[in-house]
Amino acid sequence: MRWWLAVTVVLSIGWLAVEAGAQSASEPGRTDLQTELKRRRFVVHPRPNVQVVTQDVGRAVVEMEAEQRRDALVREGVRPGPRRPDLDPAVSSGIQQRNLLRALPPR
Repeated sequence: MRWWLAVTVVLSIGWLAVEAGAQSASEPGRTDLQTELKRRRFVVHPRPNVQVVTQDVGRAVVEMEAEQRRDALVREGVRPGPRRPDLDPAVSSGIQQRNLLRALPPR
């Protein structure tokens, strides 16, 4: 009886190993999913009417001019005031240099 049980256990383990191996028998870099190559269709639109094109161009020109006017107004409002010439870095560094020379004792 024990012998029969041992044979049954060994055969069932072998059968499970064979089943598990059969499931993972596919190649590692390959999948079973098939990819379909779909060709893209080129969309050919009908030629637009000349009137529609000229209207679109006119609207675009009006929008661009309005945007340029708005930008000019914004730039004018944000423009910094004129700088004082006596606060120029060259002037202030010259004044500092002169004061340093006055502070040093004569040689």
